[in-house]
Amino acid sequence: MDFGRLEDISGVRFSLPPDHPLTAKVLGKSSKKKPDIFAGCPVWGDPKFVGSIYPKGTKAKDFLKIYSTKFNAIELNATGYGVPTREAVEAWTNTVVEGFVFCPKVSKQISHSTPLAKDKAALQLFCENVHAFGDHLGTAFLQLPPYFSPARIDQLLGFIERWDPTLPLHIELRHPDWFTGDTPLNDLFSFMHEHNVGTVITDVTGRRDVLHQCLTTRSAFIRFDAHDLHPTDFERLDEWAMLIKSWIDHGLEKLFFFVHTPEKYLTPQLSNHFLKRMKALSGLDLKLAEMTEPRLGL
Repeated sequence: MDFGRLEDISGVRFSLPPDHPLTAKVLGKSSKKKPDIFAGCPVWGDPKFVGSIYPKGTKAKDFLKIYSTKFNAIELNATGYGVPTREAVEAWTNTVVEGFVFCPKVSKQISHSTPLAKDKAALQLFCENVHAFGDHLGTAFLQLPPYFSPARIDQLLGFIERWDPTLPLHIELRHPDWFTGDTPLNDLFSFMHEHNVGTVITDVTGRRDVLHQCLTTRSAFIRFDAHDLHPTDFERLDEWAMLIKSWIDHGLEKLFFFVHTPEKYLTPQLSNHFLKRMKALSGLDLKLAEMTEPRLGL
């Protein structure tokens, strides 16, 4: 994840901001006894996973199958480059184990067009093919480009109204004007809540403003950008675990948590750390990936 990345993080204040007022109202008290916790990496195909979470000698064709036994979710960025075919979706779902979910990114020809989702046929095809994930669908997520400003809010509201309501969706905002001054952000959050569309919360070093901490559904989607096992990575993950435990206590029903870092082969170690902390705080039976922990530079 290049968005918001800084080379020098020595002056960054990493503490998480307070929750948005809507978060407490949305969560309330849930009747669901145990939340669904999905966590993992943004890729399954890194060759350096071999010898770490994949046994030595593992072939590339077996990466996804083994990955699905280590973590229960993947942030599927591959679909961001083009609308996936139904055959590709079926091949992925037929490879993974029961209980594993994919979180496909909405394709760029939809998310980065002007106006938003200009190609209506592509949007329809994306939704149709994503349905093929079946029980292996976690949620789709729409990552808006950094130049998508509040001036285009009507396009976003229209997109939400056209989106297939039977498919879960979370939306990530990046343009700085959403988070400064007098913006329609709260109106957007209320509209998303009314349409059962969730937010994406992105934790990056150089754009602390995007930590809006607003949940518009009882489902949280967190994209966490780390710095290759820097000590602050673990401190930040610990703080997230404590916050999410609080959200669970107040009614959070589902969590998607994905770790990014420049050296992608280190993401399993960071994901494991988060899951370990969540397990200790919540008492939930969360599975940690069996792995040989790599060291930076190997």
